[in-house]
Amino acid sequence: MTHYLWPGDPGWPTPEADRTAEIDISDPNGEVDLDAVCLHADRHLLDDLSPLERTVVQARFGLNGAPERSMKELHTDLGLTRHQVRDALESGLAKLRTHLAV
Repeated sequence: MTHYLWPGDPGWPTPEADRTAEIDISDPNGEVDLDAVCLHADRHLLDDLSPLERTVVQARFGLNGAPERSMKELHTDLGLTRHQVRDALESGLAKLRTHLAV
């Protein structure tokens, strides 16, 4: 697995003067929101998905601050069959896995 450097990590090519203004991306409980970090750092991951796949993946896993929703809720709210929602989720996740494996 490849290890990526983040700003502020030892070895990141940033002059010391730039390290004074660090951005706080943590939640009020003091824990880092890894979903927010990943989405902001790699926003283009979801751009590869179709609009339906993006909507289903974001709603199913509670991305962008939305609460997690069940497959039953998605199928009802989107007006799609359970099969269509399941297919959109599976194809969206497959695209994300392929993109992350590169």
